[in-house]
Amino acid sequence: MLIVAFILRVSLWSSVAEARRGVVADLHDRSFEMLIAGGHLPDSSFLVRHIVSIRTLNYIEFRGDNHFCSGILLSSRAVLTAAHCVTDWFKAPMNPRALLIVFGSRLRLAFYDVAECRRVDRLVLHPEYKRYKENDLAVLQLSQRIPSNMRHVRPLVTRDSSGFATAGKRCITMGWGQVYPHGPYSNQILALDVLIRNHSFCEGKIPSYNRAGHLCAEPDADGEFCPGDMGGPLICEDWLAGIIGGSHLCEGGKAMKFTNYMHHEKWIQKTVLALTAQATDPFSPTNTLFLLLLSQLFSFIIH
Repeated sequence: MLIVAFILRVSLWSSVAEARRGVVADLHDRSFEMLIAGGHLPDSSFLVRHIVSIRTLNYIEFRGDNHFCSGILLSSRAVLTAAHCVTDWFKAPMNPRALLIVFGSRLRLAFYDVAECRRVDRLVLHPEYKRYKENDLAVLQLSQRIPSNMRHVRPLVTRDSSGFATAGKRCITMGWGQVYPHGPYSNQILALDVLIRNHSFCEGKIPSYNRAGHLCAEPDADGEFCPGDMGGPLICEDWLAGIIGGSHLCEGGKAMKFTNYMHHEKWIQKTVLALTAQATDPFSPTNTLFLLLLSQLFSFIIH
């Protein structure tokens, strides 16, 4: 989670118990004074509706303890996230059918019904992805479209926004990540305000920083993003500027890098359109196989 500089003592056992539902630190949670992440709670659900929780198919003990990364809705059937979230150390992709996408709630541990989650049919990695270094992007195809009448769920608008993520611009990033390094994940999605900085501000401070593929930012408060936040958005005004990627540990303090959406926009849009076309094309390989099996079954019934 996005960690700020001040410390809040947790006196209620219910708060401690709630925080423990997730990844647990090496030390017992009760030996820590809890940290508040992200600087503030989002004022409304306006931005939360664009963000999804990426989970394994089954939870372990509590609903939501299987959350491991965040993602951004690009369309009613496509989610953008960090490639390292859905690959192993050898860059082999996870089985997409083992993933669950939950949307429409700011609470990680909240109850959700069938209409508020989707399985994943396919995942596509950036062809030049280098783990934690470059092109840390993946597009997930949902098993079913999210209907337009779900007002609390909306794709994030992407547009020709060249020049908007300039130095000094105030933006926001969000996630359900760890409340302190190696600690439990947050229940509520929390936000961190950041300021876009020149590339030179991050060069030399952040490993594998790339001017073309990354955006440089400075937390407006002392904060950082952590595992669980990865794949979440960097939003400037109401535009997608980048995503949290290129790291597997907490990163921030004075400088943080984001994968630059504009630099990768052509590949992202091409991939989303290709997945959409495949999902609707009656003669795509998947649909063709289904029709062939259906015709064989029909022939067997007749005879």
